[in-house]
Amino acid sequence: MSASGDTGKDKISKKKISSRFWSEYIVKYKNKIYISIVLMVIVAMCSSFYPLLINWTYDLLEEGNSSYLYLIPILIISIASLKGISRYIQVLIVSKTALSINGDFQNKLFQKIMNSNIEIIETNGAGNLISRFINDTNLINEALNRIINSLIRDGLTALVLIGVMFYLDWTLALITFLLFPIVSVPIYKIGQKINILSKRAQSQVGELTTLLNQNFQNIQTIKSFQLEEKEINNTKGQIFKRVSYLYKMVRARRIIEPIIEIISGASIGFILTYTGYRIINGQSTIGELTAFITALIMISDPIRSLGTLNAVYQEGIAAVDRVYSLYDRCNEIKDAENAKELDTSEAALTFKDVTFKYDNEDRNILDNISFTIKNGSRNFIIGESGAGKSTLFKLILRLHEIKYGSILINNLDTKNIKIKSLRKNISIVSQNTLIFNDSLLNNIDLLNIGSKIDIQELTKDLNIDSFVNKLENKINTKIGVDGVSLSGGELQRIAIARAIYKDAPILLLDEATNSLDNVNEIEINKTLDKYFKDKTVLIIAHKLSTFKDADNIILMKDGQIVGQGDYDSLFKENQYFRNLLEKSLKN
Repeated sequence: MSASGDTGKDKISKKKISSRFWSEYIVKYKNKIYISIVLMVIVAMCSSFYPLLINWTYDLLEEGNSSYLYLIPILIISIASLKGISRYIQVLIVSKTALSINGDFQNKLFQKIMNSNIEIIETNGAGNLISRFINDTNLINEALNRIINSLIRDGLTALVLIGVMFYLDWTLALITFLLFPIVSVPIYKIGQKINILSKRAQSQVGELTTLLNQNFQNIQTIKSFQLEEKEINNTKGQIFKRVSYLYKMVRARRIIEPIIEIISGASIGFILTYTGYRIINGQSTIGELTAFITALIMISDPIRSLGTLNAVYQEGIAAVDRVYSLYDRCNEIKDAENAKELDTSEAALTFKDVTFKYDNEDRNILDNISFTIKNGSRNFIIGESGAGKSTLFKLILRLHEIKYGSILINNLDTKNIKIKSLRKNISIVSQNTLIFNDSLLNNIDLLNIGSKIDIQELTKDLNIDSFVNKLENKINTKIGVDGVSLSGGELQRIAIARAIYKDAPILLLDEATNSLDNVNEIEINKTLDKYFKDKTVLIIAHKLSTFKDADNIILMKDGQIVGQGDYDSLFKENQYFRNLLEKSLKN
């Protein structure tokens, strides 16, 4: 979309987006919307009675007839009560409907993200995803409220009042409303500008959220390197960029109001002059003039609301577009039609000509990777940062889909294994440990299904009981969000305990002991030997002490395998391996 306005393609796209949103979400709540429309009709009809009552009252006074004056307060109270109650119920229905649609939208989006490959998170960043999930869906909720209320309630009220004005004096009404089309062109142009500003502002929200998240997560590093001032200035710049866009949006929205006020003022001035001459000439009455002016004043609010509706619509449709754009980029990983359960009697693993890259990148993360892991073997994957080691684990778990090549477990392609069955039979210890705001026990037994492994013996073997015994409720103590009260080494022990307790035939360890000293690392490796004696283990590590006794070492560089074998053969034949060992010893 260009800054000058919408192209034909843009307009078609907006139409498609609106139609899609309508069919997927609005139709579900159509009955509630119909009830709301009926109530809005009642509100609009009640509003139209006030000018007619004024005209009737003046006619009675001019005739000197006081017989029916007592009915006026009764009618006004009755109409006001009906209007107020109808309006109250209608607002509740619309609000509840808009919130329900918003909830459905958020749930569907979250479900889509969670069931998709993780590339959507890795490439977009948490901040942008959170912005789409919260800020954009809130914009949609606000737009729905405004559009339903303004388009229907204010539209109906305006139409009824226009009808009253034509009933009172059609020539005067016709002349008056010839002025209002003048407003439509600038309002439409302003709406287009708001659409552009809204996109920029929301993009800025995503960047700001990412920056804040980054700063809060790395506060220790920031303070240790005295980067507070730098990050404060960076964040300040992002904040004021957003403020600038939002202010421009406010300015664009508000300029509509003085335009409408000027038109309304001009209309009233013309009517007073024109009708004044007609009253003098006996062609009109004071009651008709007063009723007409009252109707015109009453119509100004719904007209003003309708005038800003295009801006609201532009913001809402832009938010829907952004969410749908994210939604459509989520590539769900689904079971193949004839997917099978994984046979867990063995756990041999084979990579066959696997090539992988992200959709938005040109270079391959993995380039034609092939190797075999024997059942029950202990395997190490080593290489410099960026070699593609962690990507291997993601592909095994089908967190990404492979486009070229295949991964086999027991000679069965992982694409033909049910996803739940595949992940059920794989345990993983990642570099970052996810800790839930729950008990230590439930953080180890995540699935709450128990295990044949004795958890007390396990916590003792991993030396977790050294800090568990200090907790108020021992293993049933809640350890807080992200385990803030625990050290890095303690968190890693919990992650390892979780992986062991799952008792899966395949274990993936990604730098699982990098927060432990050499003594504790040796003890942890002994524990792993105990619990994974007959299981297939793949370990990403860089410490020399960890892979001397490996059955197999896979050496990676720039997404390729540059060596494979046991420690002695690689040390003898591979210079790159010796270089890595040298670096490891220096560190």
